[in-house]
Amino acid sequence: MLRIITQQTEAQTELKRIRDRTRDLEFRQAEETVRDILDAVKRKGNQALIDYTEPFSQQVLNPQQLKVSGSDLDAAYQQISKEALVAIQQACRQIENFHRQRLPKSWVQFQEDDVVLGRRYQAVERAGLYVPDAPFPLMSLVLLQAIPAKVASVGQIVMVTPPNTTGKIHPALLVAAIEAGVTDIYRLGGALAIGALAYGTETIPKVDVITGLGNIYVTLAKKMVYDSVKIDALAEASELVIIADDSANPMAIAADLVGQAERTPLAASILLTTDADMASTVSQQVAQQLQHHPQRILTEKALAHYGLIVVVNSLVEAVQLSNFFAPQHLELAVSEPWELLEQVRHAGAIFLGTSTPMMVGDFLGGSAMSVATAGAVRYASALGVETFMKHSNLIEYSPVALKKMSNTLQVLAQAEGLFAGVESIRLRTEAQETDDNQL
Repeated sequence: MLRIITQQTEAQTELKRIRDRTRDLEFRQAEETVRDILDAVKRKGNQALIDYTEPFSQQVLNPQQLKVSGSDLDAAYQQISKEALVAIQQACRQIENFHRQRLPKSWVQFQEDDVVLGRRYQAVERAGLYVPDAPFPLMSLVLLQAIPAKVASVGQIVMVTPPNTTGKIHPALLVAAIEAGVTDIYRLGGALAIGALAYGTETIPKVDVITGLGNIYVTLAKKMVYDSVKIDALAEASELVIIADDSANPMAIAADLVGQAERTPLAASILLTTDADMASTVSQQVAQQLQHHPQRILTEKALAHYGLIVVVNSLVEAVQLSNFFAPQHLELAVSEPWELLEQVRHAGAIFLGTSTPMMVGDFLGGSAMSVATAGAVRYASALGVETFMKHSNLIEYSPVALKKMSNTLQVLAQAEGLFAGVESIRLRTEAQETDDNQL
Protein backbone atom coordinates (compact mmCIF):
# COMPACT_ATOMS: atom_id res chain seq x y z
CA MET A 1 0.00 0.00 0.00
CA LEU A 2 1.01 3.63 -0.43
CA ARG A 3 2.70 5.33 2.50
CA ILE A 4 0.47 7.65 4.51
CA ILE A 5 2.02 10.65 6.29
CA THR A 6 0.25 12.94 8.72
CA GLN A 7 3.04 15.32 9.82
CA GLN A 8 3.69 18.36 7.61
CA THR A 9 7.43 18.51 8.33
CA GLU A 10 7.83 14.88 7.35
CA ALA A 11 5.67 15.52 4.30
CA GLN A 12 7.91 18.39 3.17
CA THR A 13 10.99 16.20 3.55
CA GLU A 14 9.43 13.45 1.45
CA LEU A 15 8.12 15.86 -1.17
CA LYS A 16 11.57 17.40 -1.53
CA ARG A 17 13.11 13.94 -1.96
CA ILE A 18 10.59 13.04 -4.64
CA ARG A 19 10.87 16.43 -6.39
CA ASP A 20 14.65 16.12 -6.59
CA ARG A 21 14.67 12.42 -7.52
CA THR A 22 16.26 12.83 -10.95
CA ARG A 23 19.05 15.03 -9.62
CA ASP A 24 20.47 12.10 -7.70
CA LEU A 25 21.03 10.01 -10.83
CA GLU A 26 24.55 9.38 -12.08
CA PHE A 27 24.82 11.48 -15.25
CA ARG A 28 28.54 11.49 -15.93
CA GLN A 29 28.79 8.35 -18.05
CA ALA A 30 25.59 9.23 -19.91
CA GLU A 31 26.88 12.74 -20.59
CA GLU A 32 30.06 11.40 -22.17
CA THR A 33 28.09 9.01 -24.36
CA VAL A 34 25.67 11.70 -25.49
CA ARG A 35 28.47 14.16 -26.20
CA ASP A 36 30.21 11.59 -28.42
CA ILE A 37 27.00 10.87 -30.33
CA LEU A 38 26.24 14.54 -30.93
CA ASP A 39 29.79 15.23 -32.05
CA ALA A 40 29.61 12.32 -34.50
CA VAL A 41 26.32 13.58 -35.98
CA LYS A 42 27.74 17.08 -36.36
CA ARG A 43 30.86 15.79 -38.13
CA LYS A 44 29.62 12.79 -40.10
CA GLY A 45 25.91 13.40 -40.77
CA ASN A 46 24.19 10.35 -42.25
CA GLN A 47 27.22 8.14 -41.66
CA ALA A 48 26.84 8.65 -37.91
CA LEU A 49 23.22 7.53 -38.13
CA ILE A 50 24.36 4.33 -39.83
CA ASP A 51 27.25 3.71 -37.44
CA TYR A 52 25.10 4.01 -34.32
CA THR A 53 21.95 2.23 -35.51
CA GLU A 54 23.38 -0.62 -37.62
CA PRO A 55 24.31 -2.82 -34.63
CA PHE A 56 20.66 -2.79 -33.51
CA SER A 57 19.09 -3.31 -36.94
CA GLN A 58 18.17 -6.59 -38.60
CA GLN A 59 18.70 -5.18 -42.06
CA VAL A 60 21.27 -3.22 -44.06
CA LEU A 61 20.69 0.43 -43.37
CA ASN A 62 20.15 3.09 -45.99
CA PRO A 63 19.66 6.61 -44.56
CA GLN A 64 16.96 7.25 -47.15
CA GLN A 65 14.93 4.42 -45.61
CA LEU A 66 14.80 6.24 -42.29
CA LYS A 67 11.94 8.34 -43.65
CA VAL A 68 8.50 6.79 -43.43
CA SER A 69 7.10 6.51 -46.95
CA GLY A 70 3.67 7.42 -48.25
CA SER A 71 2.86 3.75 -48.80
CA ASP A 72 3.72 3.05 -45.13
CA LEU A 73 1.31 5.79 -44.08
CA ASP A 74 -1.43 4.47 -46.36
CA ALA A 75 -0.94 1.03 -44.85
CA ALA A 76 -1.16 2.46 -41.33
CA TYR A 77 -4.63 3.85 -42.06
CA GLN A 78 -5.72 0.39 -43.18
CA GLN A 79 -4.31 -1.25 -40.06
CA ILE A 80 -6.15 0.74 -37.39
CA SER A 81 -9.83 0.46 -36.60
CA LYS A 82 -12.38 3.02 -37.73
CA GLU A 83 -13.18 3.64 -34.06
CA ALA A 84 -9.54 4.51 -33.35
CA LEU A 85 -9.39 6.89 -36.32
CA VAL A 86 -12.56 8.69 -35.22
CA ALA A 87 -11.19 9.02 -31.66
CA ILE A 88 -7.90 10.46 -32.96
CA GLN A 89 -9.74 12.96 -35.14
CA GLN A 90 -12.00 14.05 -32.29
CA ALA A 91 -8.99 14.53 -30.04
CA CYS A 92 -7.30 16.60 -32.76
CA ARG A 93 -10.28 18.93 -32.98
CA GLN A 94 -10.46 19.40 -29.22
CA ILE A 95 -6.74 20.11 -28.85
CA GLU A 96 -6.73 22.46 -31.84
CA ASN A 97 -9.65 24.43 -30.39
CA PHE A 98 -7.75 24.78 -27.12
CA HIS A 99 -4.57 26.06 -28.74
CA ARG A 100 -6.30 28.47 -31.11
CA GLN A 101 -7.33 30.44 -28.02
CA ARG A 102 -3.64 30.92 -27.20
CA LEU A 103 -2.49 32.04 -30.65
CA PRO A 104 -0.75 35.40 -30.20
CA LYS A 105 -1.76 38.16 -32.60
CA SER A 106 0.52 40.74 -34.13
CA TRP A 107 -0.36 44.31 -33.21
CA VAL A 108 0.47 47.87 -34.25
CA GLN A 109 -0.13 51.03 -32.20
CA PHE A 110 -0.14 54.51 -33.75
CA GLN A 111 0.94 57.28 -31.36
CA GLU A 112 1.29 61.05 -31.67
CA ASP A 113 3.87 62.57 -34.03
CA ASP A 114 3.52 59.55 -36.34
CA VAL A 115 5.27 57.15 -33.99
CA VAL A 116 4.38 53.52 -34.74
CA LEU A 117 5.07 50.70 -32.29
CA GLY A 118 4.12 47.07 -32.64
CA ARG A 119 4.96 43.44 -32.40
CA ARG A 120 4.95 40.88 -35.19
CA TYR A 121 4.59 37.15 -34.50
CA GLN A 122 5.85 34.52 -36.91
CA ALA A 123 6.14 30.75 -36.77
CA VAL A 124 9.54 29.09 -37.02
CA GLU A 125 10.25 27.40 -40.34
CA ARG A 126 10.80 23.88 -39.01
CA ALA A 127 9.92 22.08 -35.79
CA GLY A 128 11.25 18.72 -34.63
CA LEU A 129 9.08 16.52 -32.41
CA TYR A 130 10.49 13.61 -30.41
CA VAL A 131 8.26 10.70 -29.41
CA PRO A 132 9.91 7.94 -27.32
CA ASP A 133 9.30 4.25 -27.72
CA ALA A 134 6.90 2.59 -25.31
CA PRO A 135 4.96 -0.66 -24.94
CA PHE A 136 1.96 1.20 -26.39
CA PRO A 137 1.83 4.00 -29.01
CA LEU A 138 2.14 7.42 -27.34
CA MET A 139 -0.48 9.09 -29.52
CA SER A 140 -1.19 11.76 -26.91
CA LEU A 141 2.40 12.95 -26.97
CA VAL A 142 2.24 13.29 -30.76
CA LEU A 143 -1.00 15.27 -30.67
CA LEU A 144 0.10 17.57 -27.85
CA GLN A 145 3.24 18.56 -29.76
CA ALA A 146 2.17 18.57 -33.38
CA ILE A 147 -1.15 20.40 -33.11
CA PRO A 148 0.26 23.56 -31.42
CA ALA A 149 2.94 23.61 -34.13
CA LYS A 150 0.26 23.30 -36.79
CA VAL A 151 -1.85 26.06 -35.21
CA ALA A 152 1.25 28.27 -35.13
CA SER A 153 1.60 27.66 -38.92
CA VAL A 154 5.01 25.99 -38.77
CA GLY A 155 6.04 25.23 -42.35
CA GLN A 156 7.59 21.79 -41.78
CA ILE A 157 6.82 19.56 -38.78
CA VAL A 158 9.28 16.68 -38.46
CA MET A 159 8.72 13.76 -36.09
CA VAL A 160 11.39 11.30 -35.00
CA THR A 161 10.61 8.13 -33.08
CA PRO A 162 12.46 4.85 -32.51
CA PRO A 163 11.16 1.91 -34.59
CA ASN A 164 10.93 -1.65 -33.34
CA THR A 165 13.62 -4.21 -34.19
CA THR A 166 12.12 -4.76 -37.64
CA GLY A 167 12.09 -1.06 -38.44
CA LYS A 168 8.35 -0.61 -37.97
CA ILE A 169 6.42 2.15 -36.16
CA HIS A 170 3.02 1.44 -34.63
CA PRO A 171 0.32 2.34 -37.20
CA ALA A 172 -1.75 4.27 -34.63
CA LEU A 173 1.25 6.51 -33.96
CA LEU A 174 1.70 7.18 -37.68
CA VAL A 175 -1.99 7.98 -38.16
CA ALA A 176 -2.01 10.30 -35.13
CA ALA A 177 1.01 12.13 -36.55
CA ILE A 178 -0.57 12.69 -39.96
CA GLU A 179 -3.93 13.74 -38.51
CA ALA A 180 -2.14 16.22 -36.23
CA GLY A 181 -0.22 17.87 -39.06
CA VAL A 182 3.20 16.19 -39.07
CA THR A 183 4.77 16.52 -42.51
CA ASP A 184 7.77 14.16 -42.22
CA ILE A 185 8.40 11.10 -40.02
CA TYR A 186 11.77 9.41 -39.43
CA ARG A 187 12.62 6.10 -37.78
CA LEU A 188 15.24 7.30 -35.34
CA GLY A 189 15.52 7.63 -31.59
CA GLY A 190 17.64 8.64 -28.62
CA ALA A 191 20.39 11.25 -28.58
CA LEU A 192 21.10 10.37 -32.22
CA ALA A 193 17.68 11.69 -33.25
CA ILE A 194 18.09 14.89 -31.23
CA GLY A 195 21.48 15.48 -32.83
CA ALA A 196 20.06 14.93 -36.32
CA LEU A 197 17.29 17.46 -35.69
CA ALA A 198 19.64 20.00 -34.13
CA TYR A 199 22.44 19.86 -36.70
CA GLY A 200 20.77 18.33 -39.74
CA THR A 201 22.13 15.55 -41.97
CA GLU A 202 21.95 14.78 -45.68
CA THR A 203 18.57 13.13 -45.00
CA ILE A 204 17.06 14.84 -41.97
CA PRO A 205 16.62 18.64 -42.06
CA LYS A 206 17.92 20.91 -39.33
CA VAL A 207 15.03 22.33 -37.32
CA ASP A 208 14.54 25.51 -35.32
CA VAL A 209 12.70 24.04 -32.32
CA ILE A 210 12.89 20.60 -30.68
CA THR A 211 10.13 19.39 -28.37
CA GLY A 212 9.26 16.11 -26.70
CA LEU A 213 10.10 13.76 -23.86
CA GLY A 214 12.55 10.88 -23.62
CA ASN A 215 14.99 9.04 -21.42
CA ILE A 216 18.10 10.45 -19.79
CA TYR A 217 20.02 10.37 -23.10
CA VAL A 218 17.34 12.35 -24.90
CA THR A 219 17.11 14.85 -22.05
CA LEU A 220 20.88 15.37 -21.94
CA ALA A 221 21.04 15.69 -25.72
CA LYS A 222 18.39 18.42 -25.69
CA LYS A 223 20.34 20.22 -22.99
CA MET A 224 23.58 20.00 -25.00
CA VAL A 225 22.14 21.27 -28.31
CA TYR A 226 20.49 24.29 -26.71
CA ASP A 227 23.07 26.60 -28.31
CA SER A 228 21.97 25.47 -31.78
CA VAL A 229 18.21 25.14 -31.45
CA LYS A 230 15.34 26.15 -29.19
CA ILE A 231 14.02 23.41 -26.89
CA ASP A 232 10.79 23.16 -24.95
CA ALA A 233 11.75 21.66 -21.59
CA LEU A 234 14.03 19.21 -19.82
CA ALA A 235 11.28 16.97 -18.45
CA GLU A 236 12.75 13.79 -17.07
CA ALA A 237 9.82 12.18 -15.23
CA SER A 238 6.10 12.87 -15.02
CA GLU A 239 4.52 14.28 -11.83
CA LEU A 240 0.95 14.31 -10.52
CA VAL A 241 -0.34 15.85 -7.29
CA ILE A 242 -3.99 15.36 -6.35
CA ILE A 243 -5.70 17.52 -3.72
CA ALA A 244 -8.90 15.78 -2.63
CA ASP A 245 -11.63 16.30 -0.04
CA ASP A 246 -14.47 13.96 0.95
CA SER A 247 -16.38 14.76 -2.26
CA ALA A 248 -13.89 12.79 -4.37
CA ASN A 249 -14.32 9.14 -5.35
CA PRO A 250 -11.55 7.09 -3.66
CA MET A 251 -11.59 4.43 -6.38
CA ALA A 252 -11.17 7.07 -9.10
CA ILE A 253 -8.39 8.80 -7.18
CA ALA A 254 -6.61 5.47 -6.76
CA ALA A 255 -6.92 4.86 -10.51
CA ASP A 256 -5.40 8.29 -11.19
CA LEU A 257 -2.42 7.49 -8.97
CA VAL A 258 -1.90 4.07 -10.55
CA GLY A 259 -2.38 5.56 -14.02
CA GLN A 260 0.34 8.08 -13.30
CA ALA A 261 2.74 5.45 -11.94
CA GLU A 262 2.30 3.15 -14.94
CA ARG A 263 3.90 5.76 -17.23
CA THR A 264 7.48 5.36 -15.98
CA PRO A 265 9.33 3.99 -12.93
CA LEU A 266 10.29 7.61 -12.13
CA ALA A 267 6.70 8.92 -12.13
CA ALA A 268 5.61 10.76 -8.98
CA SER A 269 2.06 10.04 -7.71
CA ILE A 270 1.02 12.12 -4.70
CA LEU A 271 -2.30 12.57 -2.90
CA LEU A 272 -2.92 15.40 -0.42
CA THR A 273 -6.24 14.98 1.38
CA THR A 274 -8.11 16.39 4.35
CA ASP A 275 -9.93 13.09 4.89
CA ALA A 276 -8.10 10.35 6.82
CA ASP A 277 -10.68 7.76 5.73
CA MET A 278 -10.08 8.81 2.12
CA ALA A 279 -6.34 8.28 2.58
CA SER A 280 -6.82 4.77 3.95
CA THR A 281 -9.37 3.77 1.32
CA VAL A 282 -7.24 5.10 -1.57
CA SER A 283 -4.19 3.22 -0.31
CA GLN A 284 -6.20 -0.01 -0.17
CA GLN A 285 -7.70 0.62 -3.60
CA VAL A 286 -4.26 1.19 -5.12
CA ALA A 287 -3.10 -2.17 -3.79
CA GLN A 288 -6.21 -3.84 -5.16
CA GLN A 289 -5.95 -2.25 -8.60
CA LEU A 290 -2.32 -3.31 -8.86
CA GLN A 291 -3.13 -7.00 -8.41
CA HIS A 292 -4.09 -7.56 -12.05
CA HIS A 293 -2.27 -4.64 -13.65
CA PRO A 294 -0.51 -5.62 -16.93
CA GLN A 295 2.61 -3.65 -15.90
CA ARG A 296 2.42 -4.41 -12.20
CA ILE A 297 6.14 -4.65 -11.45
CA LEU A 298 7.12 -1.29 -13.00
CA THR A 299 4.04 0.44 -11.60
CA GLU A 300 4.64 -0.90 -8.09
CA LYS A 301 8.23 0.26 -8.29
CA ALA A 302 7.18 3.83 -9.10
CA LEU A 303 4.59 3.89 -6.31
CA ALA A 304 7.00 2.39 -3.79
CA HIS A 305 9.69 4.96 -4.47
CA TYR A 306 7.76 8.05 -5.51
CA GLY A 307 4.17 7.49 -4.38
CA LEU A 308 2.84 9.24 -1.29
CA ILE A 309 -0.37 10.09 0.58
CA VAL A 310 -0.37 13.04 2.99
CA VAL A 311 -3.25 13.73 5.38
CA VAL A 312 -3.49 17.48 5.95
CA ASN A 313 -5.46 19.63 8.37
CA SER A 314 -7.02 21.82 5.69
CA LEU A 315 -7.17 22.43 1.95
CA VAL A 316 -5.07 25.55 2.52
CA GLU A 317 -2.32 23.36 3.94
CA ALA A 318 -2.69 21.02 0.98
CA VAL A 319 -2.17 23.88 -1.48
CA GLN A 320 0.85 25.07 0.46
CA LEU A 321 2.45 21.63 0.14
CA SER A 322 1.54 21.51 -3.55
CA ASN A 323 3.11 24.92 -4.15
CA PHE A 324 6.20 23.70 -2.31
CA PHE A 325 6.42 20.68 -4.63
CA ALA A 326 5.44 22.67 -7.78
CA PRO A 327 3.97 19.75 -9.74
CA GLN A 328 3.84 19.24 -13.46
CA HIS A 329 0.15 18.23 -13.14
CA LEU A 330 -2.29 19.13 -10.37
CA GLU A 331 -5.79 17.75 -9.86
CA LEU A 332 -8.13 19.75 -7.62
CA ALA A 333 -10.58 16.94 -6.83
CA VAL A 334 -12.60 19.03 -4.39
CA SER A 335 -16.18 20.32 -4.19
CA GLU A 336 -15.19 23.99 -4.81
CA PRO A 337 -12.10 23.86 -7.06
CA TRP A 338 -12.37 27.42 -8.38
CA GLU A 339 -12.19 28.85 -4.88
CA LEU A 340 -9.05 26.82 -4.21
CA LEU A 341 -7.51 27.79 -7.55
CA GLU A 342 -6.72 31.32 -6.39
CA GLN A 343 -4.20 29.93 -3.90
CA VAL A 344 -2.34 27.76 -6.44
CA ARG A 345 0.91 29.42 -7.42
CA HIS A 346 2.92 26.70 -9.13
CA ALA A 347 1.49 24.00 -11.42
CA GLY A 348 2.03 23.19 -15.07
CA ALA A 349 -1.57 22.13 -15.76
CA ILE A 350 -4.49 22.29 -13.33
CA PHE A 351 -7.51 19.97 -13.59
CA LEU A 352 -10.52 21.31 -11.73
CA GLY A 353 -13.23 19.23 -10.10
CA THR A 354 -13.87 15.58 -9.38
CA SER A 355 -14.83 14.83 -13.02
CA THR A 356 -11.61 16.12 -14.60
CA PRO A 357 -8.79 13.57 -14.41
CA MET A 358 -5.37 14.30 -15.85
CA MET A 359 -6.22 11.95 -18.74
CA VAL A 360 -8.58 14.61 -20.14
CA GLY A 361 -5.66 16.97 -20.62
CA ASP A 362 -3.45 14.30 -22.14
CA PHE A 363 -5.87 13.48 -24.93
CA LEU A 364 -8.13 16.52 -25.33
CA GLY A 365 -5.84 19.49 -24.62
CA GLY A 366 -4.46 21.47 -21.74
CA SER A 367 -1.85 18.99 -20.55
CA ALA A 368 1.55 19.98 -19.20
CA MET A 369 3.26 16.87 -20.54
CA SER A 370 6.12 18.88 -22.00
CA VAL A 371 6.80 21.04 -18.94
CA ALA A 372 10.09 20.71 -17.09
CA THR A 373 9.81 18.77 -13.86
CA ALA A 374 11.61 18.93 -10.48
CA GLY A 375 9.95 22.22 -9.52
CA ALA A 376 10.68 24.04 -12.78
CA VAL A 377 7.05 25.13 -13.17
CA ARG A 378 7.96 27.93 -10.78
CA TYR A 379 9.32 29.69 -13.86
CA ALA A 380 8.41 27.51 -16.87
CA SER A 381 5.16 27.17 -18.81
CA ALA A 382 3.48 24.36 -20.71
CA LEU A 383 4.21 23.72 -24.37
CA GLY A 384 1.91 25.71 -26.63
CA VAL A 385 1.75 27.65 -29.87
CA GLU A 386 4.21 30.17 -28.39
CA THR A 387 6.84 27.41 -28.31
CA PHE A 388 6.82 27.35 -32.10
CA MET A 389 6.74 31.10 -32.63
CA LYS A 390 9.05 34.07 -32.36
CA HIS A 391 8.32 37.77 -32.34
CA SER A 392 9.89 40.90 -33.71
CA ASN A 393 9.32 44.39 -32.29
CA LEU A 394 8.22 47.03 -34.81
CA ILE A 395 9.31 50.67 -34.36
CA GLU A 396 8.89 53.65 -36.67
CA TYR A 397 9.70 57.28 -35.70
CA SER A 398 8.81 60.23 -37.87
CA PRO A 399 11.33 63.10 -38.27
CA VAL A 400 9.24 65.22 -35.85
CA ALA A 401 9.19 62.47 -33.22
CA LEU A 402 12.93 61.83 -33.57
CA LYS A 403 13.69 65.55 -33.15
CA LYS A 404 11.59 65.70 -29.97
CA MET A 405 13.51 62.82 -28.44
CA SER A 406 16.93 63.65 -29.92
CA ASN A 407 18.36 65.29 -26.80
CA THR A 408 17.28 62.39 -24.58
CA LEU A 409 18.71 59.86 -27.01
CA GLN A 410 22.03 61.69 -27.33
CA VAL A 411 22.45 62.08 -23.58
CA LEU A 412 21.80 58.38 -22.98
CA ALA A 413 24.02 57.28 -25.86
CA GLN A 414 26.89 59.46 -24.71
CA ALA A 415 26.54 58.18 -21.13
CA GLU A 416 27.01 54.64 -22.43
CA GLY A 417 30.01 55.61 -24.56
CA LEU A 418 28.15 55.18 -27.84
CA PHE A 419 29.75 58.10 -29.65
CA ALA A 420 28.74 56.98 -33.15
CA GLY A 421 25.24 56.54 -31.79
CA VAL A 422 25.21 60.20 -30.78
CA GLU A 423 26.30 61.11 -34.32
CA SER A 424 23.55 58.89 -35.75
CA ILE A 425 20.92 61.00 -33.99
CA ARG A 426 22.62 64.36 -34.59
CA LEU A 427 23.10 63.84 -38.33
CA ARG A 428 19.46 62.90 -38.84
CA THR A 429 18.04 65.83 -36.85
CA GLU A 430 20.41 68.35 -38.46
CA ALA A 431 19.55 67.04 -41.92
CA GLN A 432 15.87 67.43 -41.11
CA GLU A 433 16.41 71.01 -39.87
CA THR A 434 18.19 71.85 -43.14
CA ASP A 435 15.33 70.44 -45.18
CA ASP A 436 12.83 72.41 -43.11
CA ASN A 437 14.77 75.67 -43.61
CA GLN A 438 14.81 75.17 -47.39
CA LEU A 439 11.05 74.86 -47.57
